[in-house]
Amino acid sequence: MHTNESSPPLVSVYIPTRNRSALLRRAIDSVLAQSWPAIEILVCDEASTDDTADVMADYDRMFPGRFTYLRNETPQGACRARNRCIDHARGTYVTGLDDDDLFHPQRIECLVRLYERHRPSFACTRFRYFDDEGRIAAQRQRRFDDRERDASDELTLPALLYSNLAGNQVLTELSRMRELGGFDEAMPSWQDYDMWIRLAERFGTAVRSPHVLSFVDDDRSRARIRNSNRRAEGSALFLAKHAGLMNADQRRNHRNIQYVMNRERPPLRDIVRNMSVGGYKSTVKVLIHKFFGVAIG
Repeated sequence: MHTNESSPPLVSVYIPTRNRSALLRRAIDSVLAQSWPAIEILVCDEASTDDTADVMADYDRMFPGRFTYLRNETPQGACRARNRCIDHARGTYVTGLDDDDLFHPQRIECLVRLYERHRPSFACTRFRYFDDEGRIAAQRQRRFDDRERDASDELTLPALLYSNLAGNQVLTELSRMRELGGFDEAMPSWQDYDMWIRLAERFGTAVRSPHVLSFVDDDRSRARIRNSNRRAEGSALFLAKHAGLMNADQRRNHRNIQYVMNRERPPLRDIVRNMSVGGYKSTVKVLIHKFFGVAIG
């Protein structure tokens, strides 16, 4: 599975989508602009009623053999859409992209290089929220040299159990994703975080590029899968599912995360009781919400 000029490993990119054909084009174009030469793109359409099918037919004509278009006749959720793509993928590696987000042109190349250098459970990059496409376009024009691309930080399972340090997309071996059964379709949210924990528990420490190579659309005027009103339910199920892996400090941190998810303003004594050395950011967020009414994250 080592890279070489004659046969670089294929990377499968899954994209779930529903009724956002213009944004889908933007996402797909960011994948087509990747410096990595061997990529297939799998799109699962969640019963769109716009021109998504026509958009995908256009791409298939322009790039024969590069695309797999799947369609659910009724919406089945992002997890099911992702898992359908994973079932049909052919790559050595797999990564994902939401239909309203973007990749830096070197993201996949960077992740494959990190993966093949370190053999981690998964590789990821830093990400940034955006609502100004001009500013992001400027950031996407930056090019990283070999030394910069090879830089990385370790993400251990204990660190990941405090918070989702990997963001909403990683790169890993397709066989590993399938071995773990894909994303847990029973979870209403936090499925990404759940998947990363399961990968790290089974396969060990992950690595993260220090560079911002993924851009997450922060336009709050649109409904988005990750802004589900079931976030609090998902975080509660996550805690129940993985509490056995956590130490007392991590469990305290997640109780404060629950306050943040639920937009609660609990008594100060409860916040103090759940103060966490390793998860101080959650304590800060709930304190800001309690005293200033400002919800962060």
